[in-house]
Amino acid sequence: MIHVRFGFCGPVLACPVVPLGSLYQRVLGHPFVYNQVRPRVLGGIDMSPLYERLRGTRHTILDVGCGTGDALRYLEDFDEYVGYDTDPVAVDYMRQTYGSRPRVRIEHGLVTTREVKEIAPTAAILAGVLHHVPDDYARALLETLQAGPRLTRVVTQDIVYVPGRHVNNALSWLDRGKFCRKKEGYEHIARSAGLRIEASDLVPSHPANRFVVYLMMTLAPDK
Repeated sequence: MIHVRFGFCGPVLACPVVPLGSLYQRVLGHPFVYNQVRPRVLGGIDMSPLYERLRGTRHTILDVGCGTGDALRYLEDFDEYVGYDTDPVAVDYMRQTYGSRPRVRIEHGLVTTREVKEIAPTAAILAGVLHHVPDDYARALLETLQAGPRLTRVVTQDIVYVPGRHVNNALSWLDRGKFCRKKEGYEHIARSAGLRIEASDLVPSHPANRFVVYLMMTLAPDK
């Protein structure tokens, strides 16, 4: 079993480690920079299209790599929300901001098959995660999520290389995540992990900004 250690703004692997130690990376990982400066640089960030993919059912949600808890700005109608991250700064920030909210649990640590089985999520969120890990580890994570006996949906959001979108591609190249892919690359990983792609869309980072797009996928166990 591959353990994947998820830190704020992306995962840190227990096996080959993605280098996140430079001053540049640390600055980008600061909660103020991530929550306040980054949206301004990108011309605004509106993640509502991602979380709309969870509407219609009161889910037990597992948010892997939850960071500072951005998902909870959008999510309200759920049975339980469990956020996991290994970055203590992000977890402390999230606990201060959302720790008193009902049905919310925030954990500092690893996500393994055992945790997935215990939580038994009906939905999982991977917001800004897959572009931080190589293909094998991304596939292993998606397979681990399927250990949950009740899983019906996985939603993902990642930077993506798109032919002809030069501004988008330049910003993706500068991102902390060093495994940005084309749309087809993300889709291949999802299918190889045994997931069915219900939707795969290029979505503007903000309705007023058409220069930067994210890939958002809705996935389901192929059972």
